[in-house]
Amino acid sequence: MAAPAFEEIAEIIEFRLNQVVELLNEIEYELNTCTPQELYDYLTSESFKDSKITFRDRLGNEYLFLHSIIEISALKDEGIEITSKTITSISKEALYDAHLKATDYELGYSLILEDYYWLKHRMAQLEQDIKNDKHMPESLKERAQEIYDSFLEYKDY
Repeated sequence: MAAPAFEEIAEIIEFRLNQVVELLNEIEYELNTCTPQELYDYLTSESFKDSKITFRDRLGNEYLFLHSIIEISALKDEGIEITSKTITSISKEALYDAHLKATDYELGYSLILEDYYWLKHRMAQLEQDIKNDKHMPESLKERAQEIYDSFLEYKDY
């Protein structure tokens, strides 16, 4: 299902974005904030991978939304402009580095909330990515494994 037009959901995106920014400010996370338009463009952009996670999934899920904002922040920290072409135009190294930073934070956040179901679910996805994601640069697989291993003791809660 295609994402609605930005104009239709701009207020929702802004509201959700402000919620996450406020949360991250409370825990003193250094966030390079994005605009609602940047967030929309990034989440609806073309990708080199097939993903079952939709725009609506990301907008409606606390963890996925948080992940997306941290990922964008990490890209902006590297001076990367956020547009609808960002995912397909930047290096896989930069993209996956930002993704792994966001994954690490997302897993930690789910642990803080004691949401072990989400933690197990996302750890399983990370494990599959480490083993099967042909796009993940080899240089980052060790970092991905370190993130996975750091949460391993909580996997069976």
